[in-house]
Amino acid sequence: MKKISILLFLFVSTLLTAQEHACAKAKQGSMGAYFNQQAKTSALSPQIVHEIKYDVKFVHLNVNVERINKYISGNVKTVAKVTAAVLDTFQTLLHQNHTIDSIYVNGVNKPFIRQDSMVKVRVNPALTTGTSFTTIVYYKGNPPVGGSAIGSGFSNATSGAWGNQATWSLSESLVAYHWWPCKQMLTDKIDSSWVFITTDSLNKAGSNGLLKNVVTVGSKKRYEWKSRTPIDYYLISVAVAKYKEYNLYAKPMYLPNDSILIQNYIYDGAFNNASWITGQKVTLNKMPQVLEFESKMYGMYPFYKEKYGHCMAPFGGGMEHQTMTSIGFFDYYVDAHELGHQWWGDNVTCKTWGDIWMNEGFASYTEHLVAQYLDPPNFMPNLNSAHNSVMSQPGGSVFFTNADTMNASRIFSSRLTYDKGGAIIRSLQFLTNNDSVWFNCLRNFQNTYKNSTASAVDFKNFYQVQSGINATQFFNQWYYGEGYPTFNVKYNFDRDTCFIQTSETVSMPSVTPLFITPLEYKISRAGKADTTVRLIQNNAVENYSFCLTGTITAVVCDPNNWIINKTVGPARDATLGIRPVVTPPNTNGIEELATKYNGISIGPNPCKGLLNIQNPFNAPGKVQMTDINGKVVLDKKLEVQTSFDLSAFASGVYMIRVSDAEGHTQYSQKIIKQ
Repeated sequence: MKKISILLFLFVSTLLTAQEHACAKAKQGSMGAYFNQQAKTSALSPQIVHEIKYDVKFVHLNVNVERINKYISGNVKTVAKVTAAVLDTFQTLLHQNHTIDSIYVNGVNKPFIRQDSMVKVRVNPALTTGTSFTTIVYYKGNPPVGGSAIGSGFSNATSGAWGNQATWSLSESLVAYHWWPCKQMLTDKIDSSWVFITTDSLNKAGSNGLLKNVVTVGSKKRYEWKSRTPIDYYLISVAVAKYKEYNLYAKPMYLPNDSILIQNYIYDGAFNNASWITGQKVTLNKMPQVLEFESKMYGMYPFYKEKYGHCMAPFGGGMEHQTMTSIGFFDYYVDAHELGHQWWGDNVTCKTWGDIWMNEGFASYTEHLVAQYLDPPNFMPNLNSAHNSVMSQPGGSVFFTNADTMNASRIFSSRLTYDKGGAIIRSLQFLTNNDSVWFNCLRNFQNTYKNSTASAVDFKNFYQVQSGINATQFFNQWYYGEGYPTFNVKYNFDRDTCFIQTSETVSMPSVTPLFITPLEYKISRAGKADTTVRLIQNNAVENYSFCLTGTITAVVCDPNNWIINKTVGPARDATLGIRPVVTPPNTNGIEELATKYNGISIGPNPCKGLLNIQNPFNAPGKVQMTDINGKVVLDKKLEVQTSFDLSAFASGVYMIRVSDAEGHTQYSQKIIKQ
């Protein structure tokens, strides 16, 4: 879900600057206080949820909805299976604004009691574990105001741009019960669903899945939507207005002989309007390309047997209702973000609201991918905007505790959940340093966790197995930790050697005292092509040196903006790394022996094959190479020239140490194996 403005019901896309577009993503809406009050009621308490001991297999919403008000009536059928040893009470949630006419359990009209928004029905005789049962709740009423991430769980309003009045649902995160009786538990996905909407014949009604039938009912029409794919409670939706249908088709690489319908319900007031045709329609027409691209990155569009689509509604953003996003207006990056949710949020849903990073972080990362590959001129501006948003304050973590899962502002924090959440996924891609491994990991994760839920820990563990990389340090720094690093970079060059010194400070040293991370440096030289080297920042101050011919004209730290960071410099420091010219000693005394080690040089660095250690004064001792964990991987006697063949070694950073006969280190240098 993506929110562009808290000024609901106004068409603002033409007024957005690039900065506003990137920074106004929060789903927190203007109803945070209402959300927090609702979260304290017994209807949403963890104890009540724990008591609902059944697994929902199927729901059938059969409701009456009009575009002119938000009154709703009808019935909801639920088919479920008992998961407790014994079920003697059926419980469901429905806001107390609604009148319940009757409740049937297995075809029998049953008495019920209501406690706030909790509805309880005694089941007699009790049902045993594994037993299937069916309930039907008949109800009617006006849903309450507010409570959802953007506005209300069920709303009615008029578009300020096109004049269309519409009624629509938006249940995220905990307000599906505002408009239909349900079980609000993320980990219990509904196996299949039907949504039948009866409305005035001038209207169209959009929902999830496939439109299987449109039935005339007197002067009205019933739109019968059916879905056979698992869905979470908050993703079931309705939208009713005077729409016209506008269809597009995508042809992903996985469907060479078929296509995917992109079914769009557009306000009739906009449909033939010249400004819409030359504006938002042009943006909408790009969606087949975006769907094809995202399928290539993440694997086949998960609901390809049904459809993708949009229903316009007068609110300031988008909501990723499964197979049919509700949207205020068409914007390239909002559209890409909501489509990304079909994988990250719909196919795989966050296990708890504390795991919202699985939804919003990856949907925001999707925006960066789309910009990088489909809209390159806007890639760096959008990425810089996200990073600047994160660094507008010194602290803040993507992770938050269960105590904050009832806080809409925290769940849908634009700065932390969206901007930082999306940016650190890109940093994890950089850590992987192999796009084939990275995107295979994402595709395999989608396939493994499809139609279910996942936590951030699930993703971390899966990533580690797929990539072979221990990501604990990364998550401790970027996901659980706070703040960002600032790199003060100096450089110099002398006698075909480049020297770089990087000093790191952090914005929240009490929480994350150091960010250990790979960093790229782009080195420009007179008359030569730019060279980019990848180095590891392991310590607060790092000194690097490597062979590089030519006059260095500039150094850029993190040129591709992989890491959220600020940079001081890089500036040339003419004293950095310079060693005096050493003449051969004339004696073998202790001072002269120490002086011999000053003549040692190592290169090339970075190195792909043969690494040479030059010892022109024949200083005695041995030379060792250790990996990043300190394990000795090569060990030789120090000669006038000692060579290590690194061609079979993994890419990365290693340490060369020269020690004397007593084992004292006399010289050390980091080298990069390419």
